[in-house]
Parts: sequence; C-alpha cells; structure tokens
Amino acid sequence: MRAAATAALALGLLLIAAGCGSSIAATGSSSGTAAASLVPASAVAYVSADANLDSQSWQLITDVFGPIGTDADYKNDIQPALGDRVNLAVLKIEDGKPEAIAIVKPTDVAKLQALAKKFDQGTEHYTVENIGGWSVVADSASAFQAVRDAGNGKSLADDANFKSAMAQVGSADFATAYASGSGVQQLPEKLRALVRVTGSPRWVAAGINADKNALHVDARAAGASAPAAYKPALLSDVPSGAILAVSFKDVNQLLAKVKAEPVLGGSLPPFLDNLPSLGGEGVLYLLPGTLLPVITLEVQSPHPVAAAKSLRTVAAQAGKLLPFRVERHGNNVLMTNAAAGTSPGSGSLMEDQPVKDAFAAADVPAKVTWLAYADIQRLAPILQALTSLMGTGQAKPSTAPKLDKLGTLVAFGATNSGSTSRVEVRLTTH
Repeated sequence: MRAAATAALALGLLLIAAGCGSSIAATGSSSGTAAASLVPASAVAYVSADANLDSQSWQLITDVFGPIGTDADYKNDIQPALGDRVNLAVLKIEDGKPEAIAIVKPTDVAKLQALAKKFDQGTEHYTVENIGGWSVVADSASAFQAVRDAGNGKSLADDANFKSAMAQVGSADFATAYASGSGVQQLPEKLRALVRVTGSPRWVAAGINADKNALHVDARAAGASAPAAYKPALLSDVPSGAILAVSFKDVNQLLAKVKAEPVLGGSLPPFLDNLPSLGGEGVLYLLPGTLLPVITLEVQSPHPVAAAKSLRTVAAQAGKLLPFRVERHGNNVLMTNAAAGTSPGSGSLMEDQPVKDAFAAADVPAKVTWLAYADIQRLAPILQALTSLMGTGQAKPSTAPKLDKLGTLVAFGATNSGSTSRVEVRLTTH
C-alpha cells in the first residue's frame, strides 16, 4: 500500500515540469470523483482509475503495452475485489511515510479482504470496513474515522481547489489524479525541484482518457509560472515529410531555472552548458535520410552571433557522432548534419494533411508554450537503432510498447486566461 500511495502522489505530476489548464469543462460529477466524498479535505493526493480490464480504455492499453500480469488471476481474484474502479487517497505523510487508503465497490468482499492482507508490512495491518456504501481499506482506526468524518462533514469533494481541478480536467474515464500544494511539497527531492522550476503550483491534476483510436493525457497546474505563450512560426520552416518536430522558445530561461536547482543542475548533459545564448524561438526536426536521419536545430535569435558561436561549440562536441555544421541567415541560425548544398525538398510539414489532421484532433491552440509532433511509425526504426547503438538494451516485453500499434503523437504546453497552465498529449493507435 505504501508503494501505491507513492504512485498516487506522483501520478499526473511528471508532465507538469514542462509548463502545463484547459477549456474542457466538467458536465457533472464523473465516475472518478464519486469516492472523493469520503476523502478528508486535508488529503494530500487522490487517484481514481478504471479497474475493469474489459473496458474500452483498457483494451487500448493492453493492445499497446500487452496484458497486465495474467488475465486469469486478475479477473478471478483482483477485479472482484476492486470492482470497476479503484480509488486511492494519501491522507498525510509523516516522516516520509504516506498514510494511504483505498475506496472501492467490490463484487466479492472476501476477495478484497484477502487482497488487503497482502499489503501488510511491519506494523501496518490493512482491514476493510463498509462506510457510506463503499468498502474502505485502511490500516488504522484513525484513518477509518477520518473517512467517516469526511462522509458526514467537509470532504475533498467539497474543497474549492479540488472542484476547480476536476472541472478543468473534465470527465477522465480511465484515470484521474490530484495533488494539493502541500502534497507536491512532500514529493521526493528531485520531483520537488522539478515542481519548483514551474513555480510551486497550488495544486496539480491530470486526467487520462483512452478510446479505440487514441490515448489523451491532460495535466494541469494552478498558480504555476508557465513560460509566455507564442505562435510557433518556425514550424513552417520544417520540410514536408519530417517525422519529428519540436517547437520551443527561450530555452535558455528554462535551463537557467534548472541549473539553479542543485539536485537538477548536475544532471544536465555537458553540452547544455554551451546554450546560454539560445533565446528566441526555435525548432528541432528530424527527416529520414539514406543512411542516417537528418537532424536540424533552427533558432531565431535576438543575438544570432552569440547563438551561432554556441551552436558551433555544440557541433564540435557532437562531431564524434554526427558531422554537424552551423550556418546563419540573418537572425536565423541552423545546426544540421545535412550535407552542404542539399535541399530538403519543397513544401512545409504544416501543409501535410496527416499533420493538419493530427493537430486538429489534438485541438492545438494558436499559441503554445511548446509543441511536439512525431510520426511514431516512421520514427520507431530510428529509436530502435539508437537504443541498440547506445547499448541500453531492450525494454521488458511486458512493458515495452508495441510501436507498430502507434500512430502520431501531438503534445503541447499552453496557458489559459487565469493562472492555470497545462500539458496535453494525444497519441493515436492503429
């Protein structure tokens, strides 16, 4: 249960560090928030997830990542214990130890009791009580009492921050996650540092939806200091047929914030020390090549001379892997491994119909804080070759995604009119 509690606190936070709020409004209480009426308002985190492997959401997940354990064991022993949805809450964290509870509606209470006992550890002994029509799993009388008090008084479902967060992530059928500002501050040190880079939000939340065509992740942070939004004009410079494109702006400011965090600064690759001049808008894209992919970084810098100098230093460091060269055209500076004098062809990536369709489906706004596009099918062989080249080996079959099942990825950061920022990811499947 302690591992589950840690997962409950961390889920939905990992995307926030990139700068992540939205216009999706909730139309009512979703299935993921019903159990919050039994969670104390002071809880630091809450996670609700679909537990029915026969649901459409789980069908997509298992198609891409494979089955979760053995279906027979899950359907015979675990699903009857959990019912169709599992809800976890972290009530508090003391001395680094989270106190977690589970709230479910099992079809077999005896199997839930047997499952709860498997989480016993040391002095922690989990039992099951029926409270408010739900089966609650906890390891202390005080935790059960806190649930009863919440059901009879003010609960997390009544908390203004929680209601605002759930209204913004909407009805996420597959999974919903929420953490209060105090909960965020009790994450492991490196994750806390990542959150500080974003400006220490009041709360963070995430919703995940999955259907037969796509997986959609929507993460929000209230009060986070997201970078200024911009129109990604340099994407029009990306040649037609590119299989990867990442738009960004003022990456030097983000690097400065990361370097200011002692636990993060030392983790940065050495070549990033040579990029303090990379202000302004930029785009990184990848084109298929005859033997090697063509990688190009273009920056529209207010200080093009300094930017060109920085990129030449990076190109020299990367020379052992790829023969990069740097050229300047006014305020635009490019670093590429394309042979001098070669033409990427006519047309722009933004004129390709599949890209237009992917952006429309993801509802990409006119202004973003960053934006990424990838054709996973065409990118997969390159990723597999790089994995082999770097000697990182293969992922375990049970967790490695089936890349042939994936289509396009669109991800972006954005802000709304208030103080909420967001990250959205849409990954299509075949």
